[in-house]
Amino acid sequence: MKKRGNFSKAVEELIGLKQSDEDEDGAKTATSDIQEKGQETPDGFADGSQDFNSRFGLSGGGLPTLWKPESSTPLAVITQDMVIKGSVQSQANILIEGTVQGDVVSEGDILLRGKIEGNLSLRSLLVEGGTIEGDVASSSAVVLEEKSFVHGDIKAERIEVDGNVTGNLESATKIVLKSQALIEGNLKAKELAIQEGAELKGNVNVHKA
Repeated sequence: MKKRGNFSKAVEELIGLKQSDEDEDGAKTATSDIQEKGQETPDGFADGSQDFNSRFGLSGGGLPTLWKPESSTPLAVITQDMVIKGSVQSQANILIEGTVQGDVVSEGDILLRGKIEGNLSLRSLLVEGGTIEGDVASSSAVVLEEKSFVHGDIKAERIEVDGNVTGNLESATKIVLKSQALIEGNLKAKELAIQEGAELKGNVNVHKA
């Protein structure tokens, strides 16, 4: 079926097996709130042939990136041509390549390549060149790669930034600022690691107690 084929292509693109083909359908727009359970897939974000720490980490012995999506959770996909106007609530992992104009709440993990105009509450977050205009609350890790933007506060167990953040960062364990990081806000954590080239405009509170 065509619907299943589009979903399979989205999953394959997510795990890096092939480039996605251009969608022939027109733009899809939703105006009501979504209660998304996700589509069943045994692999979720994970693929047994790949090591996510290697895929998302730095080469050459740099500071490692730790982002461990829950592989047993189903996957929901918001494609590039989709604009969701309203809140999104999901028990699934979510791949967002389009735009969400509203808050996003997930019991799983989110991979963002598109844009969210609202607050996020989730397990863990990986931003690959995406944009967030709102606050982020994570019970696990938040990872921002290069050319990623967050205009809002981030609170998580662990935070790693290689993009731009205008807002405060608060971590229960450790904050890592990589070489392309640009932070305009205050930092609070038990540990702080900063690579050469990172920029910080704000106050730092590092206290292990």
